[in-house]
Amino acid sequence: MRMAPTERVLRADAERNRRRLLDAAQALFRERGLEVGVAEIAQQAGVGRGTLFRNFPTKQDLIAAIVIERMGEATEYGRKLLDAPDAGEALFGFLEEVVGRQQLDRCLFDAVADAFLANQEIRAAHAEIVGGLEELLTRAKAAGAVRSDVGAMDVLMLLKGVCEAASAFPGSDPSIVPRQLDLVRAAISAGAAERPLRGRPPTLEDIERGLPQADVAAVKPA
Repeated sequence: MRMAPTERVLRADAERNRRRLLDAAQALFRERGLEVGVAEIAQQAGVGRGTLFRNFPTKQDLIAAIVIERMGEATEYGRKLLDAPDAGEALFGFLEEVVGRQQLDRCLFDAVADAFLANQEIRAAHAEIVGGLEELLTRAKAAGAVRSDVGAMDVLMLLKGVCEAASAFPGSDPSIVPRQLDLVRAAISAGAAERPLRGRPPTLEDIERGLPQADVAAVKPA
């Protein structure tokens, strides 16, 4: 069923307004943190508060939307790297990109941390990142660039440590993140496999089983 011309115009206007709100909020959050009020975000975007609340009923919804978009961009970047000639460099380039995005929008990721996987859209975006990382990891293993006994969730846990290190030394040493990423690379490179890992690689399901049951139920379709 085709949309009427008027309906198409209204939808295009609505999408433009949503895009303006996301761009304005992201810029203000990066500049001044999460204390920025919704009225200022709406003003920066050139729309009314009513338009903001129609798109994002709460500030938390707006923050989550930006986080989901950033995660989607990281996944798309990872997909492009699947065609890179050097599978090992593609994997490590992706890891650096993921950490860089998290650091750029650290306050936003921190804001959704407590309910990270209890939000269905964030959970789906997270699963996409895990899947993309698994594909890059599989290619790197096949190329002999990384050890065969490491899994995607192992790597993501290591990256969480990198981000924690960056938070522990804010502004003190810009080399802290590259150094920690070098350590991650050293830990999972093929040459490190002389000493096998104990246990098995954790999975996304393992992580989700650790959620409170109420949170898990909240994201399952009825």
